[in-house]
Amino acid sequence: MSLREALAAPALGLWRLVRPLLPRIDGDFRILMLHDVPVSQQNALRQLVSGLAARNLLIDPAEAERRLGGGGGKPGVLLSFDDGFASNGEVAEAILTPLGARALFFVCPGLMALTGAAQRSAIAANVLRGRRAAPEGLMDWTGVERLAAAGHVIGSHTLDHRRLTELSSDQRAEQIGSAAEALTARLGSRPAWFAYTFGDITSIDAAALAEIGRHHRFCRSGVRGANSAAIHPLALRGDHIDLAAGAAWRALTVEGGLDPRYRAQRRQLDGMVAEG
Repeated sequence: MSLREALAAPALGLWRLVRPLLPRIDGDFRILMLHDVPVSQQNALRQLVSGLAARNLLIDPAEAERRLGGGGGKPGVLLSFDDGFASNGEVAEAILTPLGARALFFVCPGLMALTGAAQRSAIAANVLRGRRAAPEGLMDWTGVERLAAAGHVIGSHTLDHRRLTELSSDQRAEQIGSAAEALTARLGSRPAWFAYTFGDITSIDAAALAEIGRHHRFCRSGVRGANSAAIHPLALRGDHIDLAAGAAWRALTVEGGLDPRYRAQRRQLDGMVAEG
């Protein structure tokens, strides 16, 4: 057992004692971040989603937007999937639809335009940064359109999954603007949602957020924390959830027990939006 797994249960117990003492904003919600969901992790996803549904915690993108506009409500959880892997379409149909769950799916139109070995090579280089080979390919446009028809919301994840802080201003504008144009042309409406690649605080800056704001209403980061109308719509928090982890660690993530470690990053993100 890893140290993380050994500490997860006692940390969760402690957090559940402390959490009721902390102030809460009416209408707050969390955005869970998922990526590729291999067959080996699909049962864990089913347990996660069914558990949230049973506790009436799941919200859809429309409800999230209502809350960001000032609407109240009890704590909620919005699901999001990054990168557009083929497995995302599979779990949407097999797991989300039967439970009535509607999620955000962030895709990269430039990578979707590639096929076969070229696409897998680009995934390995741009998404996985050379750490390993691509586990599978991406959904095609038909798959993305099927998600939209089922009530899910499609957002942009840049054109080619490039890290925005590594690009020139022209490259950054292309990655953000051209992706928005491709999604608009294919799906018939401009995407309101954007998620910047990699999600950490070093992968975004004020200039990139300003460019994102020219094309989108909402930007989800990977900086942990709760969202509400008090959070700037371009500085939304996101919680990566590890389906390979044990149940206690997943619960700690969903319930916000990791938030204290990200206080400084949230301040940085808010500062970038103000600067931009």
